[in-house]
Amino acid sequence: MAQRLQDQDPGWPLLLTVLGLLTLARLIALVVSPSELGFDEAQYWAWSRELAWGYFTKPPLIGWVIAGETRVCGTGAACIRAASPLFHFGTALVLAALARRLYGPATGFWTGIFYAIMPGIAVSSFLITTDVFLLFFWSAALLALLVYLERPRLGPALLFALATGLGLYAKYAMIYLPVLALVAGIGMRRYRPAVFNWRALVAFLVILLLIAPNLLWNAENGFATFEHTAHDNIGWSLSRINAVGGLEFLGAQFGVAGPVVFGAMLNALFLGARSEKPGIDRLLMVLSWPILAAITVQGFLAQANLNWGATAYPAGVILATTLIIRHRWGFFFWCNLVVCGLASLVMIAGTAFYDPRNAAGPAHQMRQLAGWEETADNLTAVGIRTRARRVVVDGRGLAAGMIYALRDKPLPVRAYLGPGEAPRDQFELQVPWTDGDATAGTLLFGFSADKAQALGAHLVATIDAPLYLSHSGKMTVYGFGDAQ
Repeated sequence: MAQRLQDQDPGWPLLLTVLGLLTLARLIALVVSPSELGFDEAQYWAWSRELAWGYFTKPPLIGWVIAGETRVCGTGAACIRAASPLFHFGTALVLAALARRLYGPATGFWTGIFYAIMPGIAVSSFLITTDVFLLFFWSAALLALLVYLERPRLGPALLFALATGLGLYAKYAMIYLPVLALVAGIGMRRYRPAVFNWRALVAFLVILLLIAPNLLWNAENGFATFEHTAHDNIGWSLSRINAVGGLEFLGAQFGVAGPVVFGAMLNALFLGARSEKPGIDRLLMVLSWPILAAITVQGFLAQANLNWGATAYPAGVILATTLIIRHRWGFFFWCNLVVCGLASLVMIAGTAFYDPRNAAGPAHQMRQLAGWEETADNLTAVGIRTRARRVVVDGRGLAAGMIYALRDKPLPVRAYLGPGEAPRDQFELQVPWTDGDATAGTLLFGFSADKAQALGAHLVATIDAPLYLSHSGKMTVYGFGDAQ
């Protein structure tokens, strides 16, 4: 009987070719895409102009990477986003190498493919986010951890510490992996000697040493990043309890991972599906499912964004792949390959040709990827006419978007900080404008009429501003008597 495709090992050269072509297609789509940076992406670019050991809402790695990119190819959206498909390419290779080590060549090959075409990865490849770098360093640390657990040695322990330390500079969610390694040591007798070992203690100390500069930055800045994470992201309170939030998050994971991959993970958890290596299967479940469980609970207690469970999938996709390709029914293999493969191609075509300005209905959020440059041009025209020397904006999203869109315009942006308020974002911290600051040559943008009038400003112009936060496509500009 002919060997099934999923049971074959096409080899590293073919895997590199397929992933390389997919990455190239994604990079080309970014170059020709009509979309602009969203406000979160624009915020990360703004950080890159002043390198630091930390920023208000996130650790600093994304700013560092963008700084390197812009030195090479400029400040265009395609250049800033280029790191995403490149890092996902690297993550796919790391997971393929780990899956090959754990379950054999066929699992390694298809893990690399299945990771790269996951719907969540297909979307993430066209946006610059902290998850891109988190997943790469998580996967590298996971590889080092599994090598270490097989045979505890100082080398893999130090590699685990290095990858974890760098991952913490991408996103603090990286801390889940050392915690899960500890859980594995407590719950699985086989790994207990490796986890409770002097080498593991050395790794922990190295992680602390690596992250120390960021911890010091936080201490010097009122623990701004930690405060944001605790209050704005976690934010548990009785008033925020959401009866369906957790279920919505969990259900959405079928779309993030793909229905077959997530279904295989559920099968392993609830129906006891196992490969010929049940011990490894259980370890991968320990390194994935607690994350999804914790974020599901978070969804019930406050909110849970779809991407918050991303770190469950490096281990999860390996486990899912080995179960899928070993299943006696080839339907699941082909279903995942075809459905997720087509979804990835649609994402490439959509990125290349779809203009987010046309987004409507459920896709309205996509409009945050358009309209910034046109708005900046119109605002600049008002600034030239009124001889303005600065524009003050209200709100983090608008500040980030306009700082980027006005980057080559003679109209610097300041962020409004109300009387007695503490800074709530990086812009209010670094470039604030308060009631006592000079009004001469100052324009206000993104303010309500009542708020502008309370500050002593009056209407200067109404401009076309086709932004997602403007339902009419127009926004008002206010100024002061001495700005005319």
